[in-house]
Amino acid sequence: MRILFWTLVALIAWSYVGYPVVLAGLAAVAGRRFRHDASLEPEVSIVIPAYNEESVIAAKLDNALSLDYPAEKLQIVVASESTDRTDAIVAARGAEHPGRILLLTSTVRRGKVANLHRAVPQTRGAILVFTDANAMFHADAVRKLVRWFADERVGSVSGRLVLKVTGRSASGRAEEIYWDVEQMVKKASSALGSLPGANGSIFAMRRSLYRPISDRRGDDFELPIRAIIDGHASILEPDAVSEEDASRRYRDEYRRKVRIINWMIVSALILLREAVRAGRWLLVLQLVSHKLNRWASAVWLALLLPLSLLLAPQGGVYLLAAMGQMVFYTMAAGGLLLEQAGTHVPRVLGVPLYFVVVNGASLFGILTCAMGLEVRWHKRAGGA
Repeated sequence: MRILFWTLVALIAWSYVGYPVVLAGLAAVAGRRFRHDASLEPEVSIVIPAYNEESVIAAKLDNALSLDYPAEKLQIVVASESTDRTDAIVAARGAEHPGRILLLTSTVRRGKVANLHRAVPQTRGAILVFTDANAMFHADAVRKLVRWFADERVGSVSGRLVLKVTGRSASGRAEEIYWDVEQMVKKASSALGSLPGANGSIFAMRRSLYRPISDRRGDDFELPIRAIIDGHASILEPDAVSEEDASRRYRDEYRRKVRIINWMIVSALILLREAVRAGRWLLVLQLVSHKLNRWASAVWLALLLPLSLLLAPQGGVYLLAAMGQMVFYTMAAGGLLLEQAGTHVPRVLGVPLYFVVVNGASLFGILTCAMGLEVRWHKRAGGA
């Protein structure tokens, strides 16, 4: 039991501490430099998949139309599977701005990735910018993304998501902390030209590198990684900013994470095999450490608690581990009770709760994926 205990501790510690430190060290020693050109203005197609987005689509189109980029070089494509007023709103905006907005409708709901499949062939831009209907770009976001394509080695560029916390949302504040930590890992990966995945709220890639993927897999995860496997760099542009409302409730964040992980596990395994075949060993390390082991840490944590309790009578570190976990999970439970009661959740409880929510979602995502079940998208308040 002691061997198993320390194995689980090592796996968890590697995911949350060891891997970020090693990656930062690699970036400091072997970081690459990429050329950018602020005057570069290729033709760009912004692709917006939409499903019942009537509450946000007008604001999204106005945001896209107001970007600091030549209007004649910016195409806006909305691929919609909506049953509400989304299509009518897009059509009206299109009539006001002839030639700038292309609406592609479908009466069958097949999901985001299928929407992209039918949208991309209708685009005309050399650079594709993928985004969500509820994501609002800063005015210079597209310029900041495309300037890196001056370097022929660059295949994909991810922007940075900034979460807007509504009111006193404890989930939103905890989510901000999570993204701050993730951003550090992303910057190190970018310095190595190997950012494994992008932010679905804002990322760009060369149209020539776009490859259709399965309808059940994640585009923002798989497309940039395939660019890396094909020999191109995938990088981060933190100054290309997109803003979204943070999750207002932990329940919303749980559902979102379950869906993402359920979709991404299969992609990660397929991409890991292809990365090994292509000899992309840095990418192999990233997929194993920051994706597969990070998700599996939910399993390791679930095993660690009962194991710690069994070993606690031996005292020492085992007793401390058991007590620490009990206190941590009790704090998370307290945060959950406060949220369900509609009471303000302080950060000291919100952060443990968010950690438990994320790992609980990972565990359920793994189980549903193993059973071959598809977790469908649940829209949350605010159109996310």
